[in-house]
Amino acid sequence: MSEVLSTGKPFGRFERSLAWRYLRAKREHGGASLIAIISFVGIALAVAALIVTVSLMTGFRQTLVNSLIGGQGHIIVSTHDLPLEDGLELIEIINGLDGIESASPIIEEQVLVSAQSGQAGAAVRGVRPEDLSVYPSIEADDIAGFGEGRKGGNTIIMGKALAARLGLGVGSRVTLLGAAGATTAFGSKPTSKEYLIGGLLSTGSVELDSLYIFMPFEQAQLFFRHKGTMPLVDVRLEDYLATDIGKRVIAEATGNRFFLRDWKQHNAAFLGALQTESGVMRIIMLVLITITSLNIITGVVMLVKNKTRDIAILRTIGAGRGAVMRVFMTIGATLGFAGAMTGLVIGTLLVVNIDGVEWFLNTVTGGEVFPADVYGLEGLPAELDWATSLTTTAYAVVMSVLVSIPPARWAAKLDPVDALRFE
Repeated sequence: MSEVLSTGKPFGRFERSLAWRYLRAKREHGGASLIAIISFVGIALAVAALIVTVSLMTGFRQTLVNSLIGGQGHIIVSTHDLPLEDGLELIEIINGLDGIESASPIIEEQVLVSAQSGQAGAAVRGVRPEDLSVYPSIEADDIAGFGEGRKGGNTIIMGKALAARLGLGVGSRVTLLGAAGATTAFGSKPTSKEYLIGGLLSTGSVELDSLYIFMPFEQAQLFFRHKGTMPLVDVRLEDYLATDIGKRVIAEATGNRFFLRDWKQHNAAFLGALQTESGVMRIIMLVLITITSLNIITGVVMLVKNKTRDIAILRTIGAGRGAVMRVFMTIGATLGFAGAMTGLVIGTLLVVNIDGVEWFLNTVTGGEVFPADVYGLEGLPAELDWATSLTTTAYAVVMSVLVSIPPARWAAKLDPVDALRFE
C-alpha cells in the first residue's frame, strides 16, 4: 500500500476517488455536505447573476446604439446649403470611397406637431423615398404614398410613440408648424401645413420614437426653405464603429471642405456613461464571485478538521504531503467547477428566455418591472455575450482552486503522530 500511495500519479484515480468520497460523506461521518452545498449554490448564483447582468447591459447598449444609428447617420456631412447639383456630385464621390455603404441627402429641422388631441415637439428628417432602405426600422413596402404627388406629396412617417401620445395612427392627419417661414412687415411667419401619416417608425427606443418624423426630401426642401440646396449628407459605413477612418477618408476625398461629425460625437456623454456603468458592474459582480468563492475555504477547513484521523492514517501508510494537498484541492476545484458550470447553464437559460422571465416577474409583482416610459425601451433587452460568460465561468473555477490552496496546505502539514495522539 505504501508503494502504491507514494508512486501514484498526481491527481490520479486514487486522489480523485478519495476527494469524491469525502464530498459525498454524510455529516455524521465527518463530511462537509452542508458547507459544500452552500459553496456550490453561492458560486452558481454569482456566476448566473453576472452573466444575466452583463447580458442585460450588452443588450441595453446594443439596442440603444441600433436605435441611434437607425435614426441618424454614422457620419453627417454639413454642406452649408450646397447647391443640389453640386451636392449630388458630392454624394457620388462619397459613395465611391472604400468602407462607405451609402450616402444620401437629408434635411433636419424642428417642428411643432399639432393635432386635435394636443401638441408636441418633433424632429423632422427629410429623406428621399429611395433612401428609406437605409433605415432598418422602416419597412418601405408598408408605407403607402410616401414621396408620391406634387413636390413629394403630403405623406409622412411618424414615430410610433409620438403617434400614440397624440392618439394618432396610420391615416390620421396632423399639422406641422416650422419656424422658417415667409418674412412679412410684422416679422417672420411660421410655415404651417397639414400632412397624412402613411406609416409608423419604430426604432426600439421609445425616446427616439417620440421624436422623429420622416418627410419626403423634396417636400422638406419646400417646407423648410431649402429649395434647390442640400444642407446635409447622411453617410452609412460598412462598419458603424469605424467612424474615425470614415471621416478621414471623406475629408481627404473632399479636400477638407466640409464639417464632419459622427454618431459617437453626438452621443459621446451617453455612450461614455453606458461604458462606465458596464465596467463598474462587471467589477462589482467579479468581486461578488470572489467573496462567494471564499465559502470554499470554510468548507475545506471543516473537512480537514473532521478528517484529521484519516489524514494521519494516509500519511502513516505512505501518502506524501503533496498527495494530501491535492486531494483537498480537488475538493475545492470540484465545488467551484460544478457551481460555475451550473451558473453558466442557469444564466444562459435566463438570458435566452428573457421575455418569459419578464412576463413571470410582471405576473408575480402585479405590475410592470421594466416600464417603457421610464427606461425608453420596448421590452427587456438581453444579448448573450459568450466571451464574457465563458470568462466568468473560468474565473470562478480559478478562484475556487486558489482559495482551496491554504486549507489544503494546512492539511498536508499535519503531523500524523500528533494527529493520532489526540484521537
